[in-house]
Formats: sequence, C-alpha cells, structure tokens
Amino acid sequence: MKKRLIILVTILISFYNQAIADEGMWLVNILDKQLYELMKSKGLQLKPGEIYNPDGVALSDAIVAIDGGSCSGSIISASGLMITNHHCAYGDIHALSTPGKNYLEDGFWAMKIEEEIPIKGKTVTFLRGVSDVTEMVVKIIDSLDAAGPRGLFFMNKVSSVIEKKFESNPYEKSLSSMWRGSKYYLYFYETYSDVRLAGAPPVSIGAFGGETDNWGWPQHKGDFAIYRVYTSPDGKPAGYSENNIPMTAKRYLPISSKGVKPNDFTMVLGYPGRTNRYMSSFEVKEKFEILNPVISGVRRAKLEVWKKYMDQSDEVRLKYADKYFGISNYTDYAKWENICIDRFDVIGKLQERERELKQWIESNPERVNTYGSVLDNLKKAYDATAGIVKIREYFRESMVRGAELVGMGQRFNGLINTLTRAKKEEFSIEDKEIENFFSIAKKTHEELDINADRELFKVMLKYFVKEVPVKFHDEAFVKLMERFGGNTDKLADFIYDNSVITDISRLENFFAGKKTVKDIGNDPVIDVVKTIGILNYNRTEDSILKEAGLDPSKDRGAYVKAMYQMQLEKGLNIYPDANSTMRLTFGEVGGIKARDAVIYHHQTTAKGIVEKIDNSNYEFKVKPGYDKLLLSGDYGRWGENGVLYVNFMADNDITGGNSGSAVLNGNGELIGLAFDGNRESMAGDLYYVEGYCKSVNVDIRYVLWVVEKFAGAGHLLKEMKIL
Repeated sequence: MKKRLIILVTILISFYNQAIADEGMWLVNILDKQLYELMKSKGLQLKPGEIYNPDGVALSDAIVAIDGGSCSGSIISASGLMITNHHCAYGDIHALSTPGKNYLEDGFWAMKIEEEIPIKGKTVTFLRGVSDVTEMVVKIIDSLDAAGPRGLFFMNKVSSVIEKKFESNPYEKSLSSMWRGSKYYLYFYETYSDVRLAGAPPVSIGAFGGETDNWGWPQHKGDFAIYRVYTSPDGKPAGYSENNIPMTAKRYLPISSKGVKPNDFTMVLGYPGRTNRYMSSFEVKEKFEILNPVISGVRRAKLEVWKKYMDQSDEVRLKYADKYFGISNYTDYAKWENICIDRFDVIGKLQERERELKQWIESNPERVNTYGSVLDNLKKAYDATAGIVKIREYFRESMVRGAELVGMGQRFNGLINTLTRAKKEEFSIEDKEIENFFSIAKKTHEELDINADRELFKVMLKYFVKEVPVKFHDEAFVKLMERFGGNTDKLADFIYDNSVITDISRLENFFAGKKTVKDIGNDPVIDVVKTIGILNYNRTEDSILKEAGLDPSKDRGAYVKAMYQMQLEKGLNIYPDANSTMRLTFGEVGGIKARDAVIYHHQTTAKGIVEKIDNSNYEFKVKPGYDKLLLSGDYGRWGENGVLYVNFMADNDITGGNSGSAVLNGNGELIGLAFDGNRESMAGDLYYVEGYCKSVNVDIRYVLWVVEKFAGAGHLLKEMKIL
C-alpha cells in the first residue's frame, strides 16, 4: 500500500466514527483502518478525533482556506494570528507598496496591533462540517433528469436543491463531487472577511533564489507571512470595522522548536486545488505534445520582455513584480511537468492502466454496454481535435493573455455595444459608461510601462501571425496586416503611436469633447481586438466532434467512473482528485536521489544562503548586513548545535492550493510551512511517482528567527505556544 495519499477529510470523519464505535463495529472499510494504523506506525501520536471532530474541537479547526482556496493557512495564536506563505501574500504586499513605502522590498512588521493593515477583499474560510449526501444527490439528479434535458447550469440546480434541504444549518454550503459523480459531499464553511497583515519579510528573504530556485532544490526561502483574523465584537464573521476585535480562536496550532530529522513523521492539512490522477493517456498526451510546449514557450517570451525592463528600473520592477511572479510560476511548472512526463514514462504507465481497464470492461457484458466505447471514443476525439487545440492555445497565450493594452482595447471595443444599447448618439467623459472605462484605463496605465507593453505586443503578434491561420483572423485585422506588408513590428508601432488608449493624455483629450460610436470604431486598436474572440475556435472544435459523433466530455466522466469502479472492485485504496476541499497527506522527512550520482540532503542551512548571495543578481540579493546576521551564530533557541536550518523536504503529497499549509509532526505541532514541490515531482498532478514526489517546506524555526532576530517583532512570538 502506498504510504502517502491525499486523504479526503470525510475519511477522517470515518476515522472519528470508527474510534467511538463499539469494538468491532467499524463504520468504514478495512482500508481506512489500515491507513490510520499505518500513520500510527510511522509516528502519529494523535487519536482520530484529535485530527477531525464533528462534535468537538480538533486540528482541522485551525486550518483555513485563503481567498476561497488559492492558498492554505493556519491559526497560530489564541488571538487569531494566521500564518501562510510569503508568495500567497505577495499580491497583498505588492498592492500596499509604493516607491516611498516599498513593503515588498523592505518587509512590513506591525509593531503594535493598531498598525496591522486591513486587506480589502481578503478572506479566510474554516471547515465546520462535512456530510456524505451521495444518495440524496442521486435522487435529486434522477428527479431533475425526468423533468427534461440537462442544461448548462444543471449541477447548480442540484446544489440549490440539496442546500435547501440543509437550510437550517447556519454555515455556508458547498456541494463537491468526487470521482466524476461517484460520490457527493456537502461541506459547511464559515468565512471571515476582516483580515489584516501583521508581518512579512522582504522579498529578499521570502523569495530568496527567485525563479532560479523555483521548483528546485536546494532552496533557502523564508516563505512566510503573518496575518490576523478579526471578528465583530460578538465574535462573529464581519466585514472590516474599526470596532472589530482579534478573533478568539476555536483552535490554534502549537509550535515545535525541536526541528526535524530523517524519517520523522509529517502530515499536511490544507486545501489542495486540483489534481488529475484519473486523466486518460489521451489527455496527458495532449498536455505533453501541445498545451505545455505552447504555454512554456510563449509565456517565457513574455517574461523575458518584462525582465528586460524590470532590470532597468526599480519603478518598473515594482509595477511588474506581482504579474511576473504569477506567470513565471506556471511557466516553469509546464516545462518541468513535460520533463517528468517523459522521464517517468507517465503516458506509457497510463496506457498500461487503460489496458487493464479494457480487460475489466470486456469481462462483463453490463460493463461493455456502459463503458465499452469509452477508450476508443476518447482516442478518436483527441486525435481529431489536436490541430484546433494547438491553434486555440497559441491564440489564447499570444493575444488574450498578451499585451495589457490589447485587453484594454477589448474594453474600448465593448463600449460600442454598451453605448449602442443605451441608444446614445453622442457621449463624453461625463457619461457613466465612459467615466467607468476611463477609470479602468487610468489604473491600467499606472500599472504598466508603455515601452515594455509595446515590445510585448510585437513579440505576441509574431506568435499569433505565425501559429494562427488567417481564416481565424478578422477581416479588419487581415487588411491591417496587408497595409503594413505583413510586418508585425510596423503594425504594432502604428497602433501604439496612434490609438487613443495607448496614451492617457490622448484618451483624456479624445473624451474631452462629444464623440460618437463611429469615433471609437475608427480607432486602429479596434481592428486588432476584433480578431480576439474565442467563439470561432470553439465552434470549429464542436463541428469536428459533432461530425464524428463524439462527446469527449461525457466519455471523460465515464472513464473516471469506470476507473473508480474497477479499483473499488479490486479492493484498492482509492482517493479522489484534489478539488479545493480539505485534505490530509502524510509522509516522512527525507532527501532524494534526484538522478544518477546526485543525492539531495533533506535540509538546507543559513550557510547555504550566504554561499548563494550575489548582490549583482536581484534574485540572490539581500539586505545589507543580512549575511553577517546569518553567520553571527545568534540563533537563540531556533538553532540546533550551532546551525540555523532554513528549508526541509518531506514526502508529503501536495499540489497548488497547498501553499502555506501547516506541516505537522506526529503530535500535531507546527514544524514548517509547505511552499513548493521539487522538480522531480512535476508530473505529480497527473501521476504519483513513489520516492520522487516531495514537499519543500520552510522550517518553522527559521521563520521564528527571522521574526525575532531580523525583524525585532518578538511580540508576535509571545502570542504563540512554542514548545
């Protein structure tokens, strides 16, 4: 049995029920019992009800989903301190930063509670309960099916009906499907929306090593940030108010200062976003051959343009830092995912699994009737649509996700429909529609460098013209290309030199007098953005599938259900793909044999930071004196035998959304924060490779050292329970 699994919290419910049931009256199957026993054998000291307890308080009550599940976090004090990754807080810190107060570069520390900064739109969500509603949902689906064909929002109707049945429950409700509808669970949540930044190190600590070290090892990142959750005076969730008070935590995590050693038990509780471990070989092949190469290629070109301008100016760097960070992460992921798909023969392994599935289907007439054509249909569908999928992806990456002023051009073009519907023959900046557009345009200009955007547009246009056939270009764009003899650079310069949206003063002058819809239509950017529409690509794909009589969406669902049923019948331990619901994963601290003759140690130290420091390279630049502080030996209780440990690896099974998750020891004490995976694990969302999938974590002792010794914010530590 594999020892590292993403385990659904509902299985923990079963563990809990199992623990309080009469001896021998197990409420779960033997595999659930085996998992718990395996965790105990590896070092878990907790009882099931101490991890999740629907009738009391448990570890899960200290775990939160941030901003709906984009990251995970945990409560670490009785007064609502919440810790997560620096890269999860990056956007907030960036938004608060100005050239005069650059919290991204300098860090931020609230030295008293009144200095904590409210973050507009920030939310943290607690899981308050889970219910298996499979039978109920199946009956609702059958009832709705009998009433007529399913529409686009069919499952929304199902969710609405099931939630109404639980309307007496005071919490927010969310229906989640597992294994493409084989099981359904209703989750109950409580969301708090007054969340304030309490502390964050400078980017030179939080993201030390930058893109160079991203997904790699060894790493030396102090990837953490601290918030505080606030409530209304009566302790309930509430929007920001000066009258709000720090949350009185239902449960918070104690912190261990003892450190880690090889083979120590670890577990992670968090909200992983998406895995696709029931994806067919045909889908993975599409990713490998089409999607990942397009994404990594085009986005890398985009990043190179931005980096060129960011390296030339601190002002431009501040403008693009958050955008660059967001895009670079997945760009590298797509590259390394392909490397691992190839290295571990993931497609071959899935094909082997499908041969097994085919035999299982063909061994039973009922299965043949239900699933007999699924594999053949999927192969035909992916073969038939490979061409249009590649074209559409180049279109999306080069134009839809390309230069920022193209996006603003789409909004500008949208004014034509808005004003036409309003039946306005003339308008000016005094009109609400124009005022709204101008406000957005002004903000966009403040957040970009026009020269960088112009160069980016040139690079993206080249991709678009080369990779997307002319039949998908709007007639106006075709004529514009002809006008410049196919020279995309000249076309780009013409747009940026003449469009009113590419210069905020021109735009202001344009709207200063009365204008008509025709005046907008005459702007040269309109001839570009008219060609930006996804419908033609989707219609082409739909036409191909319709002509072949194929429905891959239906067959993908059937494929997952067949895989689930086969594994269930064979008594295998199966777990659902991650879907932003709470999961638990467990493993042990340890290094990795990365490749021939290369073995990675499980820990990195402060000495490694000093060895990497290079103040001529932004990614390895540190604050003056930080190297001396690191080597001073002034580590206090956070050091171990004169060494300050920074990051460590453990074989916990994590993915996007787990960022910021608590890494716990067998006693349920916080020992670190998960912030990354290793490059050898980059196929992990598709196929778990035993021995190679690791979580990369910041040692909580380094976090506490930075807070106390570097930031001088020891008052935060006084709130925590440090063992």
